[in-house]
Amino acid sequence: MNPTKLNFPTCEKSQLDELNTLFKQWYASAKNKKFIKEKSSEDLVFDGFYPFFSKQKVKVLFIGRESLGLTGDHYLDMLHWLYKSGENIGKKSLNQSQFHALKLKVSYGLNNGSCPWEEIPSAESISQSFAEENGVSFAFMNLSKLSNDSESWKADWELIDSFTDEFKDEDINFFNKEIEIINPDVIITMNLEGRLANLGELEVLEYGSDVSCFKLTCGSKQILLMDTYHFSAVKKQQDTFYTPIIESFKKYS
Repeated sequence: MNPTKLNFPTCEKSQLDELNTLFKQWYASAKNKKFIKEKSSEDLVFDGFYPFFSKQKVKVLFIGRESLGLTGDHYLDMLHWLYKSGENIGKKSLNQSQFHALKLKVSYGLNNGSCPWEEIPSAESISQSFAEENGVSFAFMNLSKLSNDSESWKADWELIDSFTDEFKDEDINFFNKEIEIINPDVIITMNLEGRLANLGELEVLEYGSDVSCFKLTCGSKQILLMDTYHFSAVKKQQDTFYTPIIESFKKYS
């Protein structure tokens, strides 16, 4: 199990310690599980929140499906380096990589008064101060902690379900507990639909064409959860993602 090597402010160290303790429990539980494709506990890819997440006006947690080609790495460390270094993500720049650019731009918008799309800087501009004291930060977790190491970018639902199914009978809901520790103000999931049930108790607020809204119970708190298209889907970023997210946030937050 590889803990993050990112530099967190002192005020977030106890929260990070709590998250790492959970991941150690998760790792220990995974040692007794049988996953498909010869995957084991040693292959788990953990995630969490970036530095200065707790200082955001609106703390946003994004939940994806699975990591790609990151077996043995820490998700946040690798992506933080890519965001800050200017290196391509795959064959695309950060601005061209819609999945990552949208996370930065949506986080910026929500933390700047739900500003108009046209006022949001480019992803590469936002990344310059990302995860710094006066910059944008967010949290990210994948539903599956097993990495898809195939050549395909398409979700390996067989592998994802193999992972989640192994933890359905645990005394602790690891997915829900991770969210509780991260303690977001809003959760944005990426086309998880029926698999949202893995996250815990949900109350339906509204089913929509672009965004469906729920309340997720985490501990003593209910958190607004918005399920959208996957951020890599070939859709209009403003019309399909940003505007419906902002409208739902204003309506239900």
